[in-house]
Amino acid sequence: MKDAAFISQQVVSGEYYFLNLRPEKHSPGTVVCGGIEQCDPHYRIARNRFKFHSIEYVSAGQGELGVNGKRFPLRCGAVFYYSPTTRHEITTDPAQPLVKHFVDFCGSRFTRLLKKHPLASHEPCYFSPTPRIREIFTNLQQSGREAGLHTQNICACLLELLILQVAENALSPDDAESPAHHTYERCRQLITAQFIALHTLRDIGEACHINAPYLCRLFKRFSSESPYQMLIRLKMRHATDLLNGSPALIKQVAKATGFSDPYHFSRVFKKTYGVSPSAFLQSAHRTAPSEDAT
Repeated sequence: MKDAAFISQQVVSGEYYFLNLRPEKHSPGTVVCGGIEQCDPHYRIARNRFKFHSIEYVSAGQGELGVNGKRFPLRCGAVFYYSPTTRHEITTDPAQPLVKHFVDFCGSRFTRLLKKHPLASHEPCYFSPTPRIREIFTNLQQSGREAGLHTQNICACLLELLILQVAENALSPDDAESPAHHTYERCRQLITAQFIALHTLRDIGEACHINAPYLCRLFKRFSSESPYQMLIRLKMRHATDLLNGSPALIKQVAKATGFSDPYHFSRVFKKTYGVSPSAFLQSAHRTAPSEDAT
């Protein structure tokens, strides 16, 4: 289980995969190894150097990361990165030992993605409760242990996805715990639950009990889309599900997604996907133009 010298011995249990412990010196990109570890209550790792680049994710427990002379809390949802020259210390809370996933790698294919990345400072990023990051690490774990013909390429693609996903959704420690972010998350959940009944930015603000300008500022701070863009994205995604799932008329789909005017619905749909709803139907159902179900 602990075949590599850099794998910690201070774990209650661990499951690992090893793909290439001796990558070529100038490899464009290699996933070296990874795994998941249940740390023991006295877990403490202090390194001045490390052999590879590494990204770690805390899925349970609490602890602390020391890096660049600063200390940062580690808790569920924290992601952190260190390079071969990053001095770092990882400790666990004895009462709530860390459970953490990691992936070690080398090569410019990955390091270029980390330039100007939220992880580039080596300070942890934090995430709202979401399965996305954990799912990627789970997929890395499963793929790495299968050891198939294309395992290295599959894991390399998953690592790229991980780096991009962190960049897309990472929060600073202050933002993750701020009242503003809690309000933002509440608004996102409400839009997700009520998107069919909501029609305008004003509707969203009234449903969330905050004014529209502040709502827009929250989304600008924490998201890459505006609240109205999120609303339209959810409506259009639901529309594609309805169009693809049954031979419904477009006016019926428009009504089911909260549009009283089917022509307005069609314009929004085409602006979103580049094709009209009828053209989408032809493409999705492999129908001929004469079988258009408008």
